[in-house]
Parts: sequence; structure tokens; C-alpha cells
Amino acid sequence: MSTTKRDQLWESLGDPEFRKQLINDHIDVGIAFQIKGLRDRQNLTQKKLGELLGGNKQPQISAWENPNYGKYTLETLKDLAKAFDVGLLVRFVPFSKLIDWTVDVTSDVIAPPSFRQEQVQLTTKMVLSMSSEKCSASADANNLNDVAATIDDINAHLHASNSGMPA
Repeated sequence: MSTTKRDQLWESLGDPEFRKQLINDHIDVGIAFQIKGLRDRQNLTQKKLGELLGGNKQPQISAWENPNYGKYTLETLKDLAKAFDVGLLVRFVPFSKLIDWTVDVTSDVIAPPSFRQEQVQLTTKMVLSMSSEKCSASADANNLNDVAATIDDINAHLHASNSGMPA
């Protein structure tokens, strides 16, 4: 019988020292990777992120991206969430959830989309769903062109609102 990573982690949790280390590693390594991943996803340099945080914080950002740093404050995490325009969730959870988050890592878990990126994704998905219903009802090829134009209009509007320019 082969054991999965999840099974191995669960078995290791029987050791109290392992549980303590898992908590530390999940936070220290996870946050460092998330900061770097979010910065990369949003095409931000450390200098630009420092500017978004209100000053010359490039050396501090470099430290935050180091998995050995481990001195994050809640205020720092809140500031980073605002700069990246993502939500922040800090909560106590059962170890089974911690294992899930450790094993089921995807790029969107490490670097979730910003609000604007998520808004585009959800709007596009909604428009495609509505257009699929229209197309299946009428099977009209012109509907697909209308959908493509609508998606282009939505993306242009969201891009313009993100850059502060009129749509």
C-alpha cells in the first residue's frame, strides 16, 4: 500500500515537535513565497512594492521574501494585502486544514489574483456562461462575435478603471 503525502504528514503530526515545526514552516516559508509570488504575478519590483507600501522599503521586502525571516507582524501582513489588493485570512484551523493547504498548493494559492484580476476572471466567466446559453438556444454564429466584443469591452473598461483613465 502506497502512502500519500497527506497520509505521511498526518502520521507525523503525532509528534508534538513536528506540529510546532509545521506551524512555523507553514507561516514562515508560506508567507515568504506568497510575497515573492504576488510580486511576480503583479510584475512589481521590490522597489515598486516598497513605493506602494509608502517608502523606500526594498531592503525590508527582500528580508520578507526570505523564508528564514519569520518576524512578520499582523500590521505588515495587512499592509501587504492592501498593496497587492488581495484578501488576508488569519485564523486558527484544525491540522487537517493545514495539511490540505500544504499539500494542495497551486499558483493561485501561492499568489492569488488581485481584486481586479479576479473581477476580470469572474466577469469573463459570467459573460461566457450567458453567451453559451444564448448560443445553444439559437446556434447563431453572430452571438459568438457579440460575446467576444462584450468581453473586449469589459476588459477595456476594467483596464481603464485600473489605470485611472476613462473607459
